Amino acid sequence: MAVKGKIVILGAGKSSSYLLRHLSDWSINNQVGLLIADAFPDALSKARAIVRPEALIEFVLLREGDVFSLEDVVMQGTLVISMLPVAHHYGVAQACLKYNKHLLTASYISNEMQVLDREVRQKGLTFLFECGLDPGLDHMSAFELLDRIQHKGEEVLSFVSITGGLVDPAYEGDNPWQYKFTWNPRNVVIAGKGTALFRENALIKKIPYKQLFANARPLAWKGIEELEYYPNRDSFKYQEQYGLQAVQTFIRGTIRRKGYSEAWNVLVQLGMTDDELILDKVTSYASFLAHFVPGIWNKQALESKLNATVSDDVWKKISYLTLDADIALVNPRQTAAAYLQEILEVKWLLNKGDKDWVLMQHRIKTVKKGIEKEYLSTLSVKGEDDLFTAMAKTVGLPLAMAAVCIYNNTWREPGIHIPSDPLLYLQVLAQLKKEGVSFEEEQI
Repeated sequence: MAVKGKIVILGAGKSSSYLLRHLSDWSINNQVGLLIADAFPDALSKARAIVRPEALIEFVLLREGDVFSLEDVVMQGTLVISMLPVAHHYGVAQACLKYNKHLLTASYISNEMQVLDREVRQKGLTFLFECGLDPGLDHMSAFELLDRIQHKGEEVLSFVSITGGLVDPAYEGDNPWQYKFTWNPRNVVIAGKGTALFRENALIKKIPYKQLFANARPLAWKGIEELEYYPNRDSFKYQEQYGLQAVQTFIRGTIRRKGYSEAWNVLVQLGMTDDELILDKVTSYASFLAHFVPGIWNKQALESKLNATVSDDVWKKISYLTLDADIALVNPRQTAAAYLQEILEVKWLLNKGDKDWVLMQHRIKTVKKGIEKEYLSTLSVKGEDDLFTAMAKTVGLPLAMAAVCIYNNTWREPGIHIPSDPLLYLQVLAQLKKEGVSFEEEQI
């Protein structure tokens, strides 16, 4: 088979299963090669089991931290999809600039990355960021809905967009947190760091990290308030991109099961999510706990440390983590957040056969000639199993489909972008609908 070109995929971890399967199928029909690279042999073994055997695919084991190993892989592709942790993206971007390759990722555009925009444009390259689930599918679906609303001459008063990677309630088991890892655990542990910035009822709101999880809001799902959400990151930077500078409310947030935030706030207040504090002499769960609550471990000791009342529901969640257990921790001299992550990766493991749940919702209030409306647009996707998860589907497919658009030149735009161009997102949304990823809309 004569190969026309090659797509490089860096990273074959939790969120890559649907991306690999989709591009594997597409590559056969379009005579395009794939190169899948990862620093972990187990990830490459799983990738081999996912892709079509008749596809022309190379598998490369990266040498972690080796710039030359990364460059050797990048230079072979027509475009590069990075599924690597965010810390690696700048190095990938530099390699793509050096060898004139297009780049796609699901990660946010950092300030460091934005500085490269001029050079990317000068080279005629397309660097597409924020093209996964959140950020990504949230942008595309919101832009499409806002276009239709504004085409009708309605003025947007309020915009709230919230997303959550959850567990299918049927597979929560005895886990009182009602949560398991379906994507990068580190991102969950350090979620919310910094200050949440948003506009609400024409007022600018700033919620610092230490107060963020005490400010979760209830969310009704099908008439039952079993969920909650908390404001996420800096919503302001998207107001202009969304063309909603004049709205009274603009909030982007993260969905969790009801009660999650109150319990997580306990870990935040104790300092267990600190990603800068290096802990010495930590060999077990119990020795980790002793850094924060020395002595006897019970509900009263926790209340004394926090100088606050702890509800029975919160204590049930905290005690589920068995922080006082004599269970060994593997890596010495880690940050507090890294040790907590190691504990949670055991307690919040998505077991074989478990199914996850992705939920996204846009709530948009409008007015026209004095008549107010509220649009509710909801995406609900359940996973197939612990490999083909809803998270992998909603992160990986938008990336894969956008990569095909760039490869085929049905959409290309020099510079650093998010998927805000209707020439791109209408193509992707139409294809996603065929894969069962579509929104239900209602007007109130």
